Amino acid sequence: MYTRVSLDTEGEALGVARQEQECRDLAARSGFDVVAVFTDNDTGASTRSRKKARPQYAAMLDRARAGEFGVIVAYSNSRLTRRPLELEEIIALYERYGVRFATVVSGNDDLSTADGRMVARIKASVDATEVERTAERVARKHLESAREGKPVAGTRPFGWQPGGRELDAKEAALIRQAAADIIAGIGSYTIARQWNAEGVTTSTGRPWQGRVLGRMMQSPRLAGWRIHQGSIAIGRDGQPVRGQWEPVLDQATFDAVVAALNPEETRSRVPRKNARHYPMTGTLRCGVCGSVMYGNAAKYPTYRCSDNVHTVAASVGPVDELVTGLLLRKLSDFTVDEPAPEFDGAARLAEVERDLARLIGSFTARELSAEVVFPAVAQLEQQRDEVRSQKRRIEAAGVGPDYRGVNQAAWDRMSMSARRGLVETLFDAVLVRPATRKGNRFDASRIEWVWRGGTAAT
Repeated sequence: MYTRVSLDTEGEALGVARQEQECRDLAARSGFDVVAVFTDNDTGASTRSRKKARPQYAAMLDRARAGEFGVIVAYSNSRLTRRPLELEEIIALYERYGVRFATVVSGNDDLSTADGRMVARIKASVDATEVERTAERVARKHLESAREGKPVAGTRPFGWQPGGRELDAKEAALIRQAAADIIAGIGSYTIARQWNAEGVTTSTGRPWQGRVLGRMMQSPRLAGWRIHQGSIAIGRDGQPVRGQWEPVLDQATFDAVVAALNPEETRSRVPRKNARHYPMTGTLRCGVCGSVMYGNAAKYPTYRCSDNVHTVAASVGPVDELVTGLLLRKLSDFTVDEPAPEFDGAARLAEVERDLARLIGSFTARELSAEVVFPAVAQLEQQRDEVRSQKRRIEAAGVGPDYRGVNQAAWDRMSMSARRGLVETLFDAVLVRPATRKGNRFDASRIEWVWRGGTAAT
């Protein structure tokens, strides 16, 4: 016997239990001895199923091929399969091994005749078509919900009350603090450990993991955007859709969080070899040739010149400690002199959005054909997205961290990428001169530095 239901949200297997009883009644009426029961609960059988594998179904076919039984009983044809290709495997199973099939409600197709096989194939085709129609209806429903900005049904999103519309004050405060910490350079794994220590769980009651927290903090939902199929939903007017809920973060803060969690590797002027472990990568340079120095993992980790013609090296620990001390002392009176960029594309953005609205309106009114409208729409959408991206980057830069508040404790909590970013913000370069005396004692006089903007060491 084979039983299956596509969806069992409660996990109680009541559907397959009912199927089994119906199948046992059929077996009793038919004089069959039940030798095995195979069950795939909460598992679909169509090409649209979220779970593609059916381990019990596969095991049943293997044991049928081994000759352990000669009849397979199911509640209906669609419980066995909704895929025409799998039906062909069932037909081959009958032709090669003589295994017959019986169902409670779909009848018994005679696979020994062409007409019987035709009927079975028609049923499989109808089942597959019904699945596709259902999938299309569900897809249309989800699309309409997205265009209207309705919350997604299902698991309660962290930060909101059940229903996903009103904020949960405590969780929203945690998200806002996490955003400030991430912008200041604290990693998502550190925040996750802190939340777990404080007893904060996900909305499903699980402990936090760094990658899960990082993914949540990059969800546009936090800034009030409706998501559809992994990206911000686009409404009928061609504009991004705002969700029917109160956002946790403003757009500038959200963009700054995303930028902090995805640091661009273009900030440094040199490749970032081994950069995950060494904060001076990108800033430390050889005092002989000017080449970049990289950290090397060894019994005694060292920064070494990348030019193999000569050997200039310094121990990682003392160098990091020296530069960190310089950095923290400098922060008390150091300010970045780079002026904050201003977005000057507002007029261009408004013009592109007006052109888009006019084109879509002309198509809707049947004044212009799709062949004319949509190539132009694609070009305008690309321009709009580029200008919006520029606007968000500039706004996010204005929400950057105030490094003047960084102390030793804050430095210790920072992620390695944030430490490197702060080093690169304050220093143009840190030079390591060759050793002038033998021995393993660190000589601080070998280290020279230039502050950002070309200010000499003091």
